[in-house]
Amino acid sequence: KPLNSRWFNPLKDLNYRKVLLLVFALHLTLFLAVPLFPIYLVREMELSDQIIGLGNSIFYVALFLGSTRLDMVTRRLGNKRTMALGVIVISFYPALLSQADGATLFLIASIMGGAGWALTGGAVGNFVLEKTPDDSRPAYLAWYNMSLQAGILLGSLIAPVLAGWWGLTIGLAFAAACRFVTGLAIWRTKE
Repeated sequence: KPLNSRWFNPLKDLNYRKVLLLVFALHLTLFLAVPLFPIYLVREMELSDQIIGLGNSIFYVALFLGSTRLDMVTRRLGNKRTMALGVIVISFYPALLSQADGATLFLIASIMGGAGWALTGGAVGNFVLEKTPDDSRPAYLAWYNMSLQAGILLGSLIAPVLAGWWGLTIGLAFAAACRFVTGLAIWRTKE
């Protein structure tokens, strides 16, 4: 097909390019910390399997309970700002972990992570669909998928490198700051 086919229409759409950039930044900053969590919990914090399992359980309970409030929050803030708020809340997960010296902050961080992911995960898809024209949905969603996968891949590749340079604690703090700034940027982006 020629380069001007419908497949490339999403890249010609300036507003959708902003969406792709936001989705990329969101997933990049989320995955700057994800590869570091298991190493940090075991090697640095020396948490037992039981505490790590309890933290994961708390994360998913918070995710479930937060999801029950998603409709109320999105009605009030809209999908973009709900997503942004979720990213800001998620930023507290690596921030608290980087300061933790025991199980208590890890368990509190698990609540923040689950609640934040309920907002972010619930709103990101709806935000993208709001910006996707009905007649070109497959092409637009394909580019959305590539954007989020690129963010995940790049974040997962960069995280260990940064942790190797700076150490796990500073790597987590840096990831937290990046998440927070990304949340603010999403919040402030004009529609």
